[in-house]
Amino acid sequence: MIKYISLIFLSAISIFLIVSCNDSPTDLGTEFLSQDVGEVLILNSSVDSVPQASYGFKNVFALGGASQLLLGKAENVTSHVLLKFIFAIPDSINRELKLRNLTVIDSYVEMFKNYSFGDSNATFDYNVYKVNEQWSSSTFTADSFSFLDIDNSLDLSFNRSPGNGSLYSFHLDTTLASSWLQNYADSSVASNYGILLSPDTIITTQKVLGFNAFNINGENDPRLRIVVQKPGAYIDTLIGFIATDLSVVLGEVPNVGTENFAIQSSLTSEAKLIFDLSVIPKDIVINSATLTLTVDTLATKVGSSFTNKLNVYLLDDSVKNKLNTNYLYTLERKGATFTGSITNIIRAWNNSVSNQGLLIKAASEFWGVEIFAIKGSNATLIEQRPKLEIVYSRGKKN
Repeated sequence: MIKYISLIFLSAISIFLIVSCNDSPTDLGTEFLSQDVGEVLILNSSVDSVPQASYGFKNVFALGGASQLLLGKAENVTSHVLLKFIFAIPDSINRELKLRNLTVIDSYVEMFKNYSFGDSNATFDYNVYKVNEQWSSSTFTADSFSFLDIDNSLDLSFNRSPGNGSLYSFHLDTTLASSWLQNYADSSVASNYGILLSPDTIITTQKVLGFNAFNINGENDPRLRIVVQKPGAYIDTLIGFIATDLSVVLGEVPNVGTENFAIQSSLTSEAKLIFDLSVIPKDIVINSATLTLTVDTLATKVGSSFTNKLNVYLLDDSVKNKLNTNYLYTLERKGATFTGSITNIIRAWNNSVSNQGLLIKAASEFWGVEIFAIKGSNATLIEQRPKLEIVYSRGKKN
């Protein structure tokens, strides 16, 4: 049913709703503000007859712009890391490289952990393989992974160990490191396509670790150190800086139960939510609209650091998952719900913008592998289904 608010308090309530709403009325609603307001009504999808539907799906992105590299296996995901290093070498050293006067006596990579997901006590191990072809962090996705040309016949790492605190390191085959230096000196004699880090397939683990990725400040991003020797002359250490890096997160949409849909970062699992709002009259003023999603706290899985928020977008095209980025709102976690205002989305729908539904994402979609289990439109308890509450004003009847 639609609830009627007493006209005695009508003016005060209308002013309060319009002023206090986070989404100030835009040109979508101002054409009605000149009307004499006759009544304020509330539409509550949990009470009134508002058909709705929700479902989750996987939306694959290239993760090259993420600030984090994810490696490991846990729950429904297996995550790999691609790394490629470049060098800034003095001319004097470069001349020695061209003359083949330098010998690589050691090489190792250092990475700084900033995140963990899964069993903190689980064993963590991985292998390192040579990549045999070019790849781009801006276009390479999980769908590209099966086609990547790698030499997985030999693990090129050894002495893999966590150092003090967050520092992780592994030593790298010196032959590979030497070939990269030769590529720097003369690209016609060797190649440098980087390496792939893959979680160990033998050890059954339930842990994904996150590491700092490339950043413009160069703060704790992966570094390669190659120790070279000119026999009888000197020993020096050359630094390899990240040229490009990427996480490749594989897996299917997590199974969080038949009544729920899943939102998962990095995989990435998103959800569409559609309300049939044909019951709302056209010539009205939308004062406010609030969306509330209920969390299944038992099926939700989170890591050591995460953003406990969801983002809501207006869908321009529900078939192509095309978003209208002018309409982005955040749902804040409050106990067992995510709640937030989506007022201007409802105003848009009420003013001839096609209702293609809402798209729900993790607020930090490219950080971690958090799984938020949300009660869907088919939840047994109606009060746990996605709830949309709309407060609107309607002019006086003549």
